[in-house]
Amino acid sequence: MIQLQDLRYSIGERVLFDDVNWVIGPGDRCALVGPNGAGKTTLIRLILGEYTPESGQCVRPRGTRIGYLPQEAAERYEGSVLGRAMEAHRALLDLRVELDALHEELGSIKPDDPHLEALLERAGTLQNQLEHHDEHALEPEARRVLSGLGFSAADQDRPLAEFSGGWRMRAALAALLLAEPTVLFMDEPTNHLDLPAMEWLEDYLEDFQGGLVVVSHDRVFLDRVANEVRELDRGKLTDYSMRFSLYLEEKELRREQAAASNAQIDAKIAQLKRFVERFGAKNTKAAQAQSKRKQIERLKEQHVVIPRSARSLRLAFPDPPHAGRTLIRLRDLSFGYADGPDIVSHARIEIEKGEKLAIVGANGAGKTTLLRLIAGQLEPRSGEREQPPLTRMGYFAQHAAETLDGQLTVLGAMEDVASDEWRPRLRGLLGAFLFSGDDVFKRCRVLSGGERQRVALARLLLSPSNLLLMDEPTHHLDLAGKEVLEDALAQYPGAVVVVTHDRSLMARVATRVIEVNAGRVVLYPGGYDDYEAARLARVVSEPAAAKPVSNPRGGAVAPEPKYAARATATMAPPRRTPDRAAQNAGRRRERELARLEAEIATRETRMR
Repeated sequence: MIQLQDLRYSIGERVLFDDVNWVIGPGDRCALVGPNGAGKTTLIRLILGEYTPESGQCVRPRGTRIGYLPQEAAERYEGSVLGRAMEAHRALLDLRVELDALHEELGSIKPDDPHLEALLERAGTLQNQLEHHDEHALEPEARRVLSGLGFSAADQDRPLAEFSGGWRMRAALAALLLAEPTVLFMDEPTNHLDLPAMEWLEDYLEDFQGGLVVVSHDRVFLDRVANEVRELDRGKLTDYSMRFSLYLEEKELRREQAAASNAQIDAKIAQLKRFVERFGAKNTKAAQAQSKRKQIERLKEQHVVIPRSARSLRLAFPDPPHAGRTLIRLRDLSFGYADGPDIVSHARIEIEKGEKLAIVGANGAGKTTLLRLIAGQLEPRSGEREQPPLTRMGYFAQHAAETLDGQLTVLGAMEDVASDEWRPRLRGLLGAFLFSGDDVFKRCRVLSGGERQRVALARLLLSPSNLLLMDEPTHHLDLAGKEVLEDALAQYPGAVVVVTHDRSLMARVATRVIEVNAGRVVLYPGGYDDYEAARLARVVSEPAAAKPVSNPRGGAVAPEPKYAARATATMAPPRRTPDRAAQNAGRRRERELARLEAEIATRETRMR
């Protein structure tokens, strides 16, 4: 196990954390949470030994194999995707290279060579070591893990350098999982995963036997992979022995209990002070008054300091302009790039005012393409798009934060798109997005990812619309910011179409779900929970090879439904049986049922 004892670390005059004690044992499954900038990543790097604490110590026993997935992996690798995953077994790969070289040397050596016996003995030793570690099973297992993370069989043999940073991160994650560490640290592992890959990772971690510490802003993921929470806030690490969904309630309950305890202490101190003021000057009561003074000091030491709540994002979309019942209608619409196959085939969608739609599907299935078709940014190959004259759209692109002009200040970025009516109120609007004082004069190029995302969202409010089209709006937002955005979208009276992998957002906001899979666009009535139930039932009934395929290059995998089976067959993991998908789906249902039963039991206990 790993032990942190009285750990302290500062950056300049700012104390990131002090007096931190933590024991991470085998089988522990912990969510490390806290506001952005609290020092979560720094704490992990201290545990890894990359940073040195000012005081205290981190004890890592011999034999502990620590695995770490950083938030952003900018590494370059010259080999294939499979080769990157196989780096987890570098020592065994080196043994194979040595054995192959020995076999080549033995092929040309003479029988009377004095070195022959030693070479044969070394070759036998190497062969035994490779057999002991099941060398023959290493590649099939690596391919299985890569398939689970979304790489098709063909893509596994492509050079890793051809893939985007998000897909290189998946390859690094595969290598990390294959290394089988005794303690695994993961910093935002779901940032670059689509829903199928996230669910596969949840199933994989369910069977992981080592210690697990996860930093993530995905609330559903935290609830499913962790059973305890450590909160790092204002330099202190607080323990919550419960799942993340219960931690939020427990945190507020502890705050209320501390406030009530402080109120009782304050009332007792006031009572003692009245006695001292009344009888402190009398000789006959002097001893009692002195005793009361000491009692007051002891009570003051029992007073709990309740930190002020952090400033939170304030977001409310303006009332939508008047519109008719139908805002956008797609009639039998198809689209593809250049001479390639259809990414969207024969889509029929009608968006009515006030409804909320979530677009789901594997990475590369065509979700963003469909959103851009709805927005009228792409010209379809066939079919029609109808937009009534009263429809007013607001579009939030997936990389809207990255497209901000780095030379502009925060205020300048707002003025760049603001009408004359808005200009006097821009400072107030930015204050609601946590930019106050001189913050509004910061250049956009020096802002963090979360700050740039807030600027992009603020710009969206400057143009009233009755149809919001949003592509991954929660990216870079912390947990509190995501909740505020959820509330704003749920209360917004206009229509919303959102592409997102955030299951909490979909469950809270969506009234219908659109699934994009192998060129087909399928509408599911009801919210995300209804869609998820239908999808799990479909996964159980269909063979594993019929699962949707993602495409790292950003295009659709299958152009037409008739090609879907052939395209997806390459995704079948080498060692997975057809029952594996059904087993995973059943296990997810059992896990969710157990979580709900535990939550009900905890709440019933509190009510007694």
